[in-house]
Amino acid sequence: MPLQSLAVATDSLLEIDHIIVCTSTVVQPAAFADLGLTCSNQPIRRPHQGTVSHLIFFENIYLELIGVEDEMAAEIYAMQFGIDFLARAQWRQTQASPFGLALRRKLEFVETTLLPASSPAAKANETAAVNFAADNFINFAADNWRTQAEPLCFVIPDSISLLSLLDRATNVDQLLSHAAGMRHLTSAKVAMESVEMTDSITMLSRDGVVEVEQNAEPLLELRFDHQLQKQTLDLRWLGIPVVLSY
Repeated sequence: MPLQSLAVATDSLLEIDHIIVCTSTVVQPAAFADLGLTCSNQPIRRPHQGTVSHLIFFENIYLELIGVEDEMAAEIYAMQFGIDFLARAQWRQTQASPFGLALRRKLEFVETTLLPASSPAAKANETAAVNFAADNFINFAADNWRTQAEPLCFVIPDSISLLSLLDRATNVDQLLSHAAGMRHLTSAKVAMESVEMTDSITMLSRDGVVEVEQNAEPLLELRFDHQLQKQTLDLRWLGIPVVLSY
């Protein structure tokens, strides 16, 4: 199925592919079903991280809710790789951000250009797109990687993007169908306690990929379908610092 891009004007070559939310408890799919959200039935377990994930898919992004099952494995992973899922899951105690922003290259950046094909800018864009597509590794921003007070930012290859996941799924219509009715993310805002921002977060905010604001505690606000239904779904009572407007 065709993947639609974020319906917001941005100056970036990147857009949100999925958003990670680390939670102190593992919320079961049935709890989301009661709220009108369809959650993937099969959890994703990563023993080397000590984590278990549940996915909630929408037309142009998905949410990955990560809980820690094995604290010792999570601590070892943090020491080895510098990504502390346990600290992010226990954000109330650690003041870490529970969020992660996985970014993909914009589809329209590769498929179309408003610049003349012969222009230097168009050629530069073409080269960047080819190089980006050839990268099969997850790229973390060096300044952001170990800064736990702000959302983790990383760029993923096309092979593990939302589009690839949906291409391999046999129940796409079911995954994208939510009783609550939300379908397409149109804006995202993330709040964090820290006033200081690394260059990575500053760039994403400046280019309109995500709105960033300071708040007393972390909060992710996602707006779907320009909030045509004028409805709000607050997940904070589940221990998930996320509010969905649709």
